[in-house]
Order: sequence, then structure tokens, then C-alpha cells
Amino acid sequence: MKSDNRIVASFDEKCKAIQEIYTPEFYADLFKHAIIRLKTVFGIKYNHDKGFRGIMVEDMINDTIEAFFKDGGRNWYPEKFPDFRMQIISALDSVISNTLNAELDKANETFEILENDIEMSFDDSDYQSLLSICHDELTAMGATDYEILLFEPYIINGMKRNDLSELFGISNEELTNIKKRLDRKLPYIKEKLKVLNYEK
Repeated sequence: MKSDNRIVASFDEKCKAIQEIYTPEFYADLFKHAIIRLKTVFGIKYNHDKGFRGIMVEDMINDTIEAFFKDGGRNWYPEKFPDFRMQIISALDSVISNTLNAELDKANETFEILENDIEMSFDDSDYQSLLSICHDELTAMGATDYEILLFEPYIINGMKRNDLSELFGISNEELTNIKKRLDRKLPYIKEKLKVLNYEK
């Protein structure tokens, strides 16, 4: 079937894909990805025992997976995400953003930034739009799943190779090769953003 002119996987296809990829190793990757995103995008140092204001990464991961099973829930677009793992990671990013925004609206309190409490407002809609454009361009240029996954922490946020290697189980040599491939794609991404009138 079609949705916005994009092919959407059936419920049975989603169930089969989740059964195939949802291993303890993939769950660990999702957890690490969430921790990185909380720190690099939202400036939050996650507490493994208490979570963030009682919000646990485990719950956000479970909400992400469950959403693919609900009527009217999340879709899988195989043309954009041939590897269903990348669709789940994209969905997890949305759950994290929506959950934190809901928490801010509900509590109207301050964020815990690293070890301090700093009052701030949060709206990452522009950031998410830019990141989505970058991911689309990477996909159009034939980027690998790891290039897309690592683009944000490695290129945008400048995480060190040793940290990424430890989190994702990728050798420093391969990370260097991934960065070289991404660096070659950056001029095209910057040109695309320029055409769309996005400033750096």
C-alpha cells in the first residue's frame, strides 16, 4: 500500500523484521544511541539508576518498539530505510524528542545539564529538520547505514573515535574510513543546505 507516495511495509512485514533484528546486541546499540543523543543533542548526562527526571531510556526504547505494533502507529518505509534497524533508530530519536518536550510542558521546570541545573527553553524542530535533510542527502548518495548512524555524533558533534569505538564496537581504523567517506560527501550536503537557504 501507499502513504504519501511512499511504500509502507505491512504489519506482518514489520513483525517479521522486528523478530529478526531485535537481539540483545541491537537493544544495547539502541541504549547507547539514546545515551549519546541525550548528551550531544539535549545536553543531558543520563543517570543509569534514576534516569532523567524519572524518565528511563528503557521505557523510551519499549515505547518505540510498541509503536510499530499499534493500529495507526509508526510505519516502516523500506525505500528510505532498507535496514529496519535504521527506521527504529529514527523512531527512537522522535520518541526521545517528544518525551522531553512533553516533560518540559508538564513540569515547566529546569533541565539538568550535566551536573548543574540551568533554566532553558528547548525546541529542536529546526535541528531535526536539518538533520533529516542531511540524512536524506546521505541516503541519496548511497551512504552506508553506519555512515548515516554516525553522521550526527561523529561529524556534527565531534565525538572522539575511541568513544565511538567503545560504544558501537567499531575499530578506530574503520571509523577513520567512515569519516573519510563522510568528509567527501559534506560539500554536497552543504550545497544542498545552501540551496534550501539554511545557514550554517
